[in-house]
Amino acid sequence: MINLFRSNELKLQKVQNYRSIYDKPKSLIRAFTQELFLKILFKLFPEKFSSYKSKIRFVMSRGAYHIYLFSISFYLRFRYPRYFILPSSQIYALHILIKFLEILKPQKIDFFLVSGCLLGAVRQESFAGRPSDIDLGIKEDQLGQLLEAIPLLIESGARFIRKRPNADKVERLQILYPCLLVDVGIYRKKNVKGKELWIANTERYGTWSSVDQKYVDQKYDGFLITLDPLIPIQVYGRKFLAPFNPEIYLGKKYGKDWKIPDKKQFFFRKHKFK
Repeated sequence: MINLFRSNELKLQKVQNYRSIYDKPKSLIRAFTQELFLKILFKLFPEKFSSYKSKIRFVMSRGAYHIYLFSISFYLRFRYPRYFILPSSQIYALHILIKFLEILKPQKIDFFLVSGCLLGAVRQESFAGRPSDIDLGIKEDQLGQLLEAIPLLIESGARFIRKRPNADKVERLQILYPCLLVDVGIYRKKNVKGKELWIANTERYGTWSSVDQKYVDQKYDGFLITLDPLIPIQVYGRKFLAPFNPEIYLGKKYGKDWKIPDKKQFFFRKHKFK
């Protein structure tokens, strides 16, 4: 439990690098219920209240997360019968991705999969692990179209929208839906020896440890990739876009062992990599 709280603190520190564009007002009923519960807790345990407060808020938020995810995934299994056997987090992430791309279809933005979403797509034709975010990229010349579509994202149920860094030049845009973050990196063109390559300055890379089941030596220095042309890729039997030569990108980002998944991860088509 302690590790979870420390992890949560690190995430909050990273948020400070972002500037809020939109933040949905909290529900008055929910806020009242939380404050009433905390007041009762203070009356019962006045001496330990300060140490309990942050932990209780965390537990309450996680409880609400699981209840919502269970409820919406139950509905989605009947909306998408083909995906009935998908884990709850994956069918919900797929639904949000489909919804997100459909909302922005009139803007004609070429979103492509990156990071964990691309890793799962290439390796097992599904999202890797239990996705808590959807990793997408766009080319810099389409950023204006995305920013103009922010009112559409708010209407579609976005809880908050923020950009990174906290300055005029946008390197990353994050849109939070209930229980899931859509994380869009902005890739900018560079000419390298007469060849056009692309880089996202906030792109994280590291080395995957199959023993520890985690990435080590993670940095945000970015690295050059090929986006001309974008290619189609299958995820859950649906077509999305991906960088050209995605295996090269994944090798740079996750190291030589990127093909080795956690044995518990879901494969949409089994035995793609042996």
